[in-house]
Amino acid sequence: MRKIVILAVSLLILASCGVDKTLVVNYKLWLDWPERQLPDFSKLGDPLETGVKNNFDLVGIDETLNHFVLLLETTLKVDKEEEYTFKASTDDGSKFYVDGEMLYDNDGAHGPITKIVTKRLAKGNHLLRLEYFDFDKGQSINFLYSTPTIPWREINDKLLAEEDKATDKASFVKPQIDEALARFNAWKGDDPVMSFPIVTDVHTCGRFTYKHIGHAVKAAEAFGSDFIENFGDIGLNAYPATENSAYAREIVDNVRAQMLKYDGVWLYTPGNHDWDAGEGKYFTDSDLHSFFQEPWKEKAGDALHFVPGKTYGWYDVPGKGIRVIFLNSQGTGTQGGSYYLFDTEQVEWLKDLLGKTPVAMAVLVTTHYMPHPLGRWTNSNPNEETLASNQRLMDILSSFASKGTLIGLVTGDAHVNMYTKEAGVNYFISQGYGWVVPDLMLPGTTHAFFDYKENLCVDIFAVKPFKREVHTFRIGAGGEAFDCVFTY
Repeated sequence: MRKIVILAVSLLILASCGVDKTLVVNYKLWLDWPERQLPDFSKLGDPLETGVKNNFDLVGIDETLNHFVLLLETTLKVDKEEEYTFKASTDDGSKFYVDGEMLYDNDGAHGPITKIVTKRLAKGNHLLRLEYFDFDKGQSINFLYSTPTIPWREINDKLLAEEDKATDKASFVKPQIDEALARFNAWKGDDPVMSFPIVTDVHTCGRFTYKHIGHAVKAAEAFGSDFIENFGDIGLNAYPATENSAYAREIVDNVRAQMLKYDGVWLYTPGNHDWDAGEGKYFTDSDLHSFFQEPWKEKAGDALHFVPGKTYGWYDVPGKGIRVIFLNSQGTGTQGGSYYLFDTEQVEWLKDLLGKTPVAMAVLVTTHYMPHPLGRWTNSNPNEETLASNQRLMDILSSFASKGTLIGLVTGDAHVNMYTKEAGVNYFISQGYGWVVPDLMLPGTTHAFFDYKENLCVDIFAVKPFKREVHTFRIGAGGEAFDCVFTY
């Protein structure tokens, strides 16, 4: 029998911090339920497991498990009387009760089916009860509520609000920017420089790490940068966005709001965590283009070019003689089942664009995923199609470097810092906000471990076009030790 692991760390936190018990979801779990409908819970006997969770969800339950029953209960504290709307999508069946009254019956073995119900709740405490079972072929619970004065949210909105507030402390931002700026100014001297901050992988460090995008805007302004680049992985297929399309859209809105604080141009490359949203929905190339690329077209004018229907293109940095090419390393995204894939159409487009690039113009290629073997930071092996596409891209870059001016290929994704040069091509990975298991780090890579509530983790990528020098400047985590210098 499989052992179901509910996150012990979360339970210890709940037990030790004096959390309001009305915010806790109590659960009971039974295994080996063979039927295609919910049981009579009064006849089930003792559950296999009991405990507390943060929300009505399946966090901590083995995704491969089938044939189980789950009872979730919590007390909702209502501060003023108003209409409450409850929205629940479950696979398989469920029933939902408020104060013992069944508000919907979504029983039976089925794929995700959404029910929306309303009930006027008086001021005071109200018992919410969700009965759920899984038969086979997938499992999901996506539960939200709202009122005319409360936007869609999960059960534990107050705990989330406390975490949100904890991330608002920004006293570390200016000192860390100033420290890196001093190094930048000493290196820059009187030479012309093109520079931009790199933002990448903000999904992994914490639910509110997106605020660091706004901090990167402050860095861009302090450094007088030419643009900012978001290397992707904002977190649309990282929990809870996978089970909550409203939250996924909230991520989009929050990230874009931070990006819009910048009065200049943003470039964006899709990450492998920028595709799935909850309830079986996807964010397509068209969506991602609309969210994170199109808003800056008017500011950039003819300097910024997008391939129609795609999320790749190029930007000719005004007055710097540098062309920045931004690629999509996800192939057709999860909708085609592939990550880390530079599809043939895109690779051929890149080859053609490089062939047409003016001889006097230097080229910097950017994307989320690093095709060089040092970018394979997990113990999983890419499939043959991915490896072939990676090699095609590297071959095209090395061919161009032999006759044109290639600054290098810059990426995020791997949650490490890395620089290497191979076949005339500079390869650089910017760490970003991701964490990494030390045992998975490959030789030649480094990582700065840090608390995102106390540190920035932004690399400024700076180029001296006339001297063909590159210098990166780490703002925050790791500081000067994570600067990188190379030539092209």
